[in-house]
Amino acid sequence: MTMLRHALAAVTANPSSTSRTRAASSSVGDIAPARARATPLSRAASFLQGGRVKVRTNALPAPAPRGRSAAPVTRALFGKKPASSPASTNVSVPITELTETCRRAIKTYGYDDVETQILLDVMMYAQLRGNNQGIIKVTTKGIARDPAWAPIAIEHETQLSACLNGNKNAGMVVIHKAMDMAIEKAKTHGFGICGTNNTSTSTGALGYYAQKIAEEGLIAMVFAGSPEFVAPNGAIQPIFGTNPIGVGIPTAGKPVVLDMATSAYSFFGLLEARTAGKKIPHGVAIDSAGKITEDPNAAIDGGAIIGFDGGYKSSNLALMVELLAGPLVGAAVTDKMAAKNWGNLVVAIDPKLLGQGEFERRAKMVTDRVKAAKRQPDVDEILLPGERGDGVAARARASGVIDVESNLWAGLQELASQWQGGVMPPVYGASVAGGAATAARGRKKSRDEWSMATKLVHPAAHVHDPFDSTNPPLYQTATFGQPSATENGPYDYTRSGNPTRDLLEKEMAALEGADRAFAFSSGMSALMCVTRLVKTGERIVTGDDIYGGTSRLLAQVVPKVGIEVVNVDMNDLDAVRRAVESGPTTMVMLESPTNPRLQITDIRRISEMAHAKGALVCVDNSMMAPVFAKPLELGADISMTSATKFISGQSDVTGGILAVKGEQLGKDIYFHQNAEGLHLGPFDCWLALRGIKTMALRMERQQENAMKMARWLEAHPAVTHVNYPGLESNKGHGLHKSQASGTGSILSFATGDVNLSKIVVEKTELFKITVSFGNTSSLISLPCFMSHASIPAEVRAARGLPDDLVRISAGIEDADDLIADLEEAFQEAMSATGWHSKNGGGSVHGNDGSAGLTDAAARREDELLRRIAALEAQLEGLHNVKSPPR
Repeated sequence: MTMLRHALAAVTANPSSTSRTRAASSSVGDIAPARARATPLSRAASFLQGGRVKVRTNALPAPAPRGRSAAPVTRALFGKKPASSPASTNVSVPITELTETCRRAIKTYGYDDVETQILLDVMMYAQLRGNNQGIIKVTTKGIARDPAWAPIAIEHETQLSACLNGNKNAGMVVIHKAMDMAIEKAKTHGFGICGTNNTSTSTGALGYYAQKIAEEGLIAMVFAGSPEFVAPNGAIQPIFGTNPIGVGIPTAGKPVVLDMATSAYSFFGLLEARTAGKKIPHGVAIDSAGKITEDPNAAIDGGAIIGFDGGYKSSNLALMVELLAGPLVGAAVTDKMAAKNWGNLVVAIDPKLLGQGEFERRAKMVTDRVKAAKRQPDVDEILLPGERGDGVAARARASGVIDVESNLWAGLQELASQWQGGVMPPVYGASVAGGAATAARGRKKSRDEWSMATKLVHPAAHVHDPFDSTNPPLYQTATFGQPSATENGPYDYTRSGNPTRDLLEKEMAALEGADRAFAFSSGMSALMCVTRLVKTGERIVTGDDIYGGTSRLLAQVVPKVGIEVVNVDMNDLDAVRRAVESGPTTMVMLESPTNPRLQITDIRRISEMAHAKGALVCVDNSMMAPVFAKPLELGADISMTSATKFISGQSDVTGGILAVKGEQLGKDIYFHQNAEGLHLGPFDCWLALRGIKTMALRMERQQENAMKMARWLEAHPAVTHVNYPGLESNKGHGLHKSQASGTGSILSFATGDVNLSKIVVEKTELFKITVSFGNTSSLISLPCFMSHASIPAEVRAARGLPDDLVRISAGIEDADDLIADLEEAFQEAMSATGWHSKNGGGSVHGNDGSAGLTDAAARREDELLRRIAALEAQLEGLHNVKSPPR
């Protein structure tokens, strides 16, 4: 270890192979005057600024406090700070707010919805992992579209290969297309190699692409070229790009992902440090004299970044990337910055190409050995490539917030404020008069840029109709004529396919972001089809707070074919992990929010756990529908939405929709749908298509009503607690915001008195007492006696589902009328049950009688503790519902 420390010290002191010693330069506070000579790094900064190389001294101020308008400022995201300027600090920003702000900022560059999502996904992948390939690229114009951009073109293609001309498009968008093509070729032919050229913006974190490929069960290798930022070993002049390498290896656990630059630092890291007025780490860059510097300006203006080890190994590796992502793919090989022609190479390999069908299992044996190796005394855990970043990202998601440099956050907010959502600003770099490219302002919006409400009214799927009717035609038929006795047309029998059903299924696939969608005769038939994917002897892991029908299916039907079902608290991620990993789990079925306690499940984390085991994830998205949540974007494989609920909106359809990712999964679902006759009839499909058009309008009004009722109930003295993800007091509030765009219209509350709850339910006039939810009319019920009555009482009690729980599905009525109706019902219920005398005469509105309410709360708590003790005595030895032992 002593020799290693001496060697490391030597490398830091003398990273070059020459005898020249690089002395550390002065700190950032001693910034030298700007050089007039343009250098590769300063030209890169100038290119991103869109102008000449210049020095600016106006620092970006921190954002103004909320609720107060910030004074207009002139900002220079690349501007040097004067020596007296203090370094900025970090601010904590909710991930959902950062994501949406970043989305709006990206839009100012003229990207459509699909392109924006790609850019956002790649940059947030990096941002969450503390990688400086993140949102700094937005504010520094690192994603600015060239005015001369054109659609991506395929220059050359074979079964195994392709070369794409990016045509000055966004680097991330171009390499993403190359990734998709490489995956498709590898899955079809075992091998795919795709190169790209003619891009001039960043590709982002290569780990993103390597992970995506590895998640498909393929080996990934990704190489990216960039302009001259890095000096070869022994040189002062930058010749190489930062030349990152991404490698992804699928294993029986999670993929192992290596994402590393061959340089000691990134160019955007220099820019980030300049923006923040901070030093860069020691030993990552040199100034124009070849001396080690901690001043980002000295590195940019005449200096260079060095290799990650300061020696020949990183330099040689950078040269390999330079060759693979340069001449091999048709990219520039000299003066890459001036040519604006940078290259990338993506390789995807199916391990089975070498006859290694058990590669993933054997690969995990290797990684397990590494993880289990005897550790040094001061090492808590041996981390595989990618685990550190994944851990940082997981902790950020769990907290719901992330630290962002304050100047960067202010700049992002300012840029986002320029996006109005209606008219596109001009594409960056386009002249006012027109120039080489057409400005984005005034151009026709693509379907991807439409809002959800517009997409619902104007579906993408169409069927040929000679009369062009306003509403889709209804094909209410069981059979279809065929072209001849030996030829089949597109439809023959409605169980196998029907044009009206196809319209619904294609529309739902588009709304969910799925590869395919399927319409079933009910939500339960859809879930039954999901369980058909699980074989005898395998395990399904599900929650302990789920819809009663789902509970009945998994507890009483599925175990009959030898499938084990394990119920677990989905809020306890350690318990979920144990349940998934301790047996032959092939399916995880969950809800978020759960029904009826509205608990929030971390779909991303649980999907990661399940996929690491090789299991599928099915999410019941009935409460949110694709208007408010898209589970497939969070990592789920299957999204189930009850068409009976918000899709119909009128309670005149019984149906269920499965939206799935992956071609093979779609084939498997269709086989069972067709083989077992689980399809939704044409007329019900037509009704669902009609309902979809108003789904956003209804759900937004219902959500508004639910929020008002939830706040009113939360303040009511007879209500012990309210379950609604829109309330800040709810445990899952932050998590829900990170994975949904709305809080929905379902809420539940408890009173601590079954009789009081029963009277409230029965005395309301505007609320219909019924099961289900999502109707235009407000609905109310006691779940334990209705939708969840099939769950045994002792199991309900063990799962924390009280008999006094009331569930409300908000309709589209006037919220004030609904609250007035509830208030009258509560008054009658409290009078009939003697609530005032039992609880110290507290005010219904909570404005007085606080002492009586405190005593009442204490009595309720004592009663609850007694009930828990009694239940524990009764349920000693009782476990979660499982299949009977085989």
